Amino acid sequence: MKDKPYRARRLKWIARPNSDVGQLAQALRDARQAKGLTQARAAKEMGVSSSTVQRAEAGAKPPEKYVVDRYVDHLGLDAAHAEQLWAAASRPAGRQRRTLTPAPAPHLVESRQDLSNALRRAREESGDKPPSMAKMERRAAVVYQEDKEHFAFLSRSAANRIYNRRQLPTSVRQLSSYLYACEVPERQFRELVAAYLRVKAKEHEEAVAKKRVAKEDRERWSGWEGHERARTVMRAAGLDPVEPPPRSPGAPWSARCRRCGQVSRVRLTRVVRDRAGCPLCSRKTGLVRDRRLIAAAREWPLHFGCATC
Repeated sequence: MKDKPYRARRLKWIARPNSDVGQLAQALRDARQAKGLTQARAAKEMGVSSSTVQRAEAGAKPPEKYVVDRYVDHLGLDAAHAEQLWAAASRPAGRQRRTLTPAPAPHLVESRQDLSNALRRAREESGDKPPSMAKMERRAAVVYQEDKEHFAFLSRSAANRIYNRRQLPTSVRQLSSYLYACEVPERQFRELVAAYLRVKAKEHEEAVAKKRVAKEDRERWSGWEGHERARTVMRAAGLDPVEPPPRSPGAPWSARCRRCGQVSRVRLTRVVRDRAGCPLCSRKTGLVRDRRLIAAAREWPLHFGCATC
């Protein structure tokens, strides 16, 4: 009986041919097929097992470095190209999936969110693996002991809050400690410190302007004109105040309705906003609309607001 001719087994498709591991597996296959060898004969030629060759050319995971070297020595695979492919394929998976936080350049930082993103990215770009919070605390402690004039103590909890964008550094010294703990080169400190001062100055200006507007509103409300106009609006809505005006237009004000005679607590801001009078009558007959009320409300400074009404 004659032996049947040997037929090479059909190779399986590489699952991810465009990945780094898939490109390495394809290069190994091409080198073997260029020599006209099957996987079994190539394994015998290189002095390894057939299963080793099969796993190396399957593309599921990168082979050992010595296997790639055998392809270079015995099958004529280009050494430089093989080294490049194996380095890319053997890179840790976490490194491949790692993404950086989008952040503007330091000279383009204009807001708290921009600065928080820039500081978060500073830790992400610290070497192959970002340092732990405990390691950042130890680094900051060392530089703080050496130069207390330019650096401040940085605890691991403070570093965690800064990294997770829950707060900004409390001072330039703490910012410098955070950057040092992230291994940011000291030549880059100046740009980030300038961005930090710019954001802080902008927030201070906004806070001062907000306080100034609130003070002007309080002065207008507490003045005679403000109280008198408030009573005018209430009377135009059919309400007679039974007590002095409250401390703010958003606070409840006791007034008696001319229609039903009931005393209720109303807010002046609601009267101006809804053009409504007594809340009891409004629930029964709908909103009370009066031309005098509309005219009086139009003259009222509508920038008086209340967050609760």
